[in-house]
Amino acid sequence: MATLETGASTAGKQNIDANYNAMVNTPGYTSAGVIQGGGPAQAGSVGIYSVNDEGTTTLARSVKSPKTSLHRRLRVGIDTLLFNDTFNATTQNTSLWEYIFVTLTASQPGAGTVNFGTVQGTAATHGALMRSYQYFPVIGKASIASKFNFGVFNATLVANEEWRVGFGKPTVGGTAPTEGVWFLLTTAGLFGKTFFNGVEATTASLATLASFTVGTIYNLEIILGEQSIEFWRDGVLLGTLANAAANGQPFQNASLPLFMQKLCTGAVTNTNTMRVSDINVYISDIASNKDWNSQLSTAGQSGNLGQNGHTQGKNTLYANSTAPTAAALTNTTAAFTGLGGQAAVLPTLAVSSDGILMAYQNPASTINITGRNLLIYGVHIESHVSVILSAAAIITYQASMQYGHTAVSLATAETGSFVTATTHAPRVVPLGTIGYSTAVAAVANTRGSNIDVRWEVPQIVRPGEFVAIVLKLGVGGVVTATGAITFMVNYDVVWE
Repeated sequence: MATLETGASTAGKQNIDANYNAMVNTPGYTSAGVIQGGGPAQAGSVGIYSVNDEGTTTLARSVKSPKTSLHRRLRVGIDTLLFNDTFNATTQNTSLWEYIFVTLTASQPGAGTVNFGTVQGTAATHGALMRSYQYFPVIGKASIASKFNFGVFNATLVANEEWRVGFGKPTVGGTAPTEGVWFLLTTAGLFGKTFFNGVEATTASLATLASFTVGTIYNLEIILGEQSIEFWRDGVLLGTLANAAANGQPFQNASLPLFMQKLCTGAVTNTNTMRVSDINVYISDIASNKDWNSQLSTAGQSGNLGQNGHTQGKNTLYANSTAPTAAALTNTTAAFTGLGGQAAVLPTLAVSSDGILMAYQNPASTINITGRNLLIYGVHIESHVSVILSAAAIITYQASMQYGHTAVSLATAETGSFVTATTHAPRVVPLGTIGYSTAVAAVANTRGSNIDVRWEVPQIVRPGEFVAIVLKLGVGGVVTATGAITFMVNYDVVWE
């Protein structure tokens, strides 16, 4: 047996350093290219592992090894955003969330959270839930990472109260789902749960209820894999749950929405409120090659949808089963308000005058409105004569998109350098011309030329700024008080 000896140069012996670490130099070549030891043919290998968690809760380090491809490349996955929402608004984002309740209610008071227990449940089957309209799939080796920031607000949970957050599709406010993966918090503590076609599996207690300080928001994470699920709190692994050997994945539904639910399983007398501040979901370990705009749109940030704090529903101006009433265009006010949609104009605009067909203001940021950039990648405009034009009319509109101005008027000035309360004049992007045949009276349904413009680099409208479609009657035009032209405007746009 070799004698271990402190030092760095004793031949034939295992040397160790001053910190009692064995000094190792595997066979290979010296810096001068001379074979050392048995040479490269006898070089050993070193296994590489990364420490994901030190085991402060599980009492065992969580380590995983990286993998390489058949072409000797290290396999690296890049996270792809699937969902992201913060509950800072004063109203439910109805584009993202469905809400169901029985007696017990939820609300968004504008303090940065959605609260469950605004009205308390007092008996079994009382409860409230929110679930996403978006579904999240299990895809082979790709894991789904979901983070939930939540906490107990004003009092601790009491007997017969339960709180769930994770993946599932509950359909009744006071009844728990029977398919999915979630955290369960009760007076018995925090648990990880899975249901596969109604068959339940659960972890041991991951944390005590007492470890959730009233008034504190905690970051809890579920990492959902094809073979196992990890449950984390504040960056510490609490426990894992292997999928049953008879099941190929954590739940039989191949995809499920997110959900949050507080419910009562029996008689309850309590004033407890559960709070959630934000939720986000990513898919990992797979190169989806999904572009950023598609990620934003999938996560509910299409420009056609109102965002948190905005008017909910569509941003486009398009009344159901109603034609727009034609309006005269002016330079200072918008004939119609919307991020695209349907509008109709009277052909009375003076020659060389700019008139605002349609304008939209990106809502200014407040504590209850998330400030988002509006990224515009293109504009499409179609039009037709909706009320006959007179034979004397000569109409060719020069269309432009004007954006970035801090007031709706196109006459808004750009302040000079270091002038207090900076304002922006509109930035102008010419789009093209729209003309109508006027040799004789232009009859209804006469179509104008279409405009279809796309940019690789987006035009950006920041919070509080306006974007407008503007028409200028070309030189040589002849106005008329007779007739109307209807326009259809569509933006290629996302919120960022």
